[in-house]
Order: sequence, then C-alpha cells, then structure tokens
Amino acid sequence: MARPSPQSDRILLLMELLSEQPRTGRTLAEIARHLGVAKATCYPMLVALTDAGWLVRHPTRKTFHLGPALVPLGQAAADALDVVDLARPAMHELADTADMACLAFVWSGDDLVVTEAVQPRRGRRGTLGLRLGDRIQITPPLGSALAAWFGPDRLDQWYRTGAADLGVDADDLRAGYREVLALTRQRGYAVECVDQRMRTIADELARLRGGVGTLGRRQPPVTLRTVSDEHPVDVLVGEVDTEAHYRPISINAVTFDADASPALVLCLVDAPEPMTGRRVVELGESVRTAADRLTGLIHGCRPVSPREEA
Repeated sequence: MARPSPQSDRILLLMELLSEQPRTGRTLAEIARHLGVAKATCYPMLVALTDAGWLVRHPTRKTFHLGPALVPLGQAAADALDVVDLARPAMHELADTADMACLAFVWSGDDLVVTEAVQPRRGRRGTLGLRLGDRIQITPPLGSALAAWFGPDRLDQWYRTGAADLGVDADDLRAGYREVLALTRQRGYAVECVDQRMRTIADELARLRGGVGTLGRRQPPVTLRTVSDEHPVDVLVGEVDTEAHYRPISINAVTFDADASPALVLCLVDAPEPMTGRRVVELGESVRTAADRLTGLIHGCRPVSPREEA
C-alpha cells in the first residue's frame, strides 16, 4: 500500500476548500489554518499552484481562487462520466426488476469507485453501506468480473494482492479461481455471496467512516479482510444451482470502451432476502445484457479472452 503523502493531502484539502466558496476565495491565513500548517509551509505550495494556473490570486483582496487550468481538467472528468449518464436508465430498470439497489463503479488504480447509486421505485434498499465516492480495493474475490478479463500480468497481480491481504498462498488462490473466472468470463457476469450470519459490510463501513463529514477525510478502500473471515473462493459463486437458494451481495457485469478497457461495472447489490438460483441466473443475465448494451452505445468491444488469445 502506498505511503500517505502529506503534501498531496494538503493539495486535495485545498481544492475542496476553495471549491466550497469559488467566488470569495480564501486568504493565506485561512488556508494555513484549515490545513493545520504554518503560513510559511503553505505559501510555496500556493505559489507553485498559482504558477501552474491551478490557482489565481486576487490582486487587491489577496485571496486565492481555483484557476483556469482546472477548467479543461474538469471538462475531461465530465466527459469521462458520460458513460454513467448513458447507464442511468438501464440502472433504474435493473433496480426495479430486481428490487435491489444498483450501483455503478469505475476502475481507478487499484480500486473500484462508486460513481452512481440507483434505488428501485418500491423503496430504498441496502447498498452494503456504500455511498458515492467510496472505494473498494480490487482484490480476490472483489472485482472478479474485471479479473475474468485480466491479462496474465494483471491477473497475477490480483492474486498476489489478495494473497498478501488475506494471508494465503497466491498459488492456492490461482488454483481455486481458475475455473470460476473462466465461467464468469463465459457467462458474462459475476455473483458474490457471503454467509448471511456475517453480513457485516455495512456495519464495518460505518465503523471505518467514524466521524464522516470532515472535509477531505479520505477513507481506506474496503477489502474483504475488513468485512469477512470467509475463504474468498467461497464468496465468488461459480456454477449456480438453479434449485438452491442464494443471497447475493453482488451480481455484476462489465461495460467496455472502444479500447476494450473496462468503462463501468454495473452491480446489483445487497439482496434483501434469499432467492433461488434460477432467479440469480435471471438477474445475472439482465445485468450482463445491460452492460453489453451500454458497451454498444459507447462503441466499445469486449477484450479478447486469454483463452481466445492462446
């Protein structure tokens, strides 16, 4: 895990602070007080950001404001989220069909980030405690719908990350996942379940958040280790028995862009009660169909699977 960077944290806090009052700005003293550092420590950072165009300094009030160089960055971010706008109608349909919340995730570094959450018309349903902006670390079994399409190097990294996080052998994970990932790739969706006596994800997220509300307080990504003691392969469902009963925490599928890279993960979450395997398959196929349709809308394509490359 990367070490925290105080300077990076200060920049993030500064951007959030200035975005709160974009017209009035903040003085050097106000910024230093908010960041909890001396003015002499803060000033060189402000000068560098001003020189880069990220900030501007008012000539008479001496207040700092967000600068023009951030405008194209914001536009690029907005363009990147267009896929979420396109996905929203399908998410509403999925939520209503399943009577479950539907979340959209984007892949960011080693994490999946919640970018949208849609509730069914019949009322609010659980989201495993996840909210917009929350991050989930891509480590076995979480992110399995993505891992099913990983190339050898990225897949090996996924296994090694999971092995280190869970304290197990990477080769054991690889052996346990080989068939279930192939099945996930073949059917186009992943199903994840946990023992319902251990439905602690929402509680653990609430604990991790603690006093949420403090500006800029970034929470650690959620990993399976923080919420469950189950062996990870037991969480990811392979062949679904249509006569058995399941209570999924997640049924998800991936949308791909024109470069065959993951653009969005559509995810039904936190089933309120057990359902038959037949129903799980129906919902899985619905999520896959929605993801495939969205892939078509953005002129994307599925990646060539490792088996097809061989």
